[in-house]
Order: sequence, then structure tokens, then C-alpha cells
Amino acid sequence: MNEQEANKAVVRQLTETIWNQSDLAKIPDYYANDYEVDYRPYAPVRRGHEAIRGMVERAHAAFSNYHEELRDVLADGDKVVARFTVSGEQTGKWGAIPPTGQSVAFDEIVVLTLKDGKVTHQSGVADNVAALHQLGLIRMPDDVSES
Repeated sequence: MNEQEANKAVVRQLTETIWNQSDLAKIPDYYANDYEVDYRPYAPVRRGHEAIRGMVERAHAAFSNYHEELRDVLADGDKVVARFTVSGEQTGKWGAIPPTGQSVAFDEIVVLTLKDGKVTHQSGVADNVAALHQLGLIRMPDDVSES
């Protein structure tokens, strides 16, 4: 297996183990000690295993039945790009948003850099507009394709 295929396999495994199963004890198996996550402007840059632990804990606290379904996983050199759908029911506080009881399914795209089989850097963007719309917090035009 070449480096790109190995890195894609790591991303598939960590999605299931860390994000879907919330097996936080295995964070060191998938994330480097000097791991850095950058989701600006949504959050400040965070570093270390505690950064990923906090992200997973907040996601599962905000959304019961939290799940990430990988749609696309592409690799080039030491980078992996993953597109996935996040789903769950918002039964907990999500940032400043109190529980709504609504279900969501929205896409997120992340770019991960790997070294020696572990993620060293992650950045990404989530379709928060879709999530906020599904939670009933914003309204969208009936047909955004018409101008």
C-alpha cells in the first residue's frame, strides 16, 4: 500500500473510531502530539490531543446519535481531503445555540496533513448555513437557484 492509500485508510479508521465511536483513548493512535486544528473564523487554532478530545466531546454532547459518513476521501502527497455528512439530533447546546430537538445532516470538508501515519494538521469548513436552517434558526429562499 502506498503512502496515499495508507493515509486514506488512517482517515477512514479515525472517522469511525474517534468520531463515530467516541473512543477517545485511541486519540494518540491517530493524532500526533503536536496536532493542530484550524477552523478559523469559527474557532481559534487549537493544539494537541486535548484539542481533538474537546472537539469530539462537544460534538457528541450537542448531537445525540452523532455520526460522520464519509462521502469522498482523496489523497495527494501527505494530505488527505475528506468530505463527509455529519448527522444527529441537537439535544445539547451547540456553541451558543440551546437544544432544539431538531435533526441535522450537513456536509463538512476537511484537509488533513499526515506524517508517519498520524494527523499533524487539520483545517476545514462545515456547511453551517444548512445546519442552522435545519435547526429552524434561519430561513432560506424557497428556491435559491432562481435569481
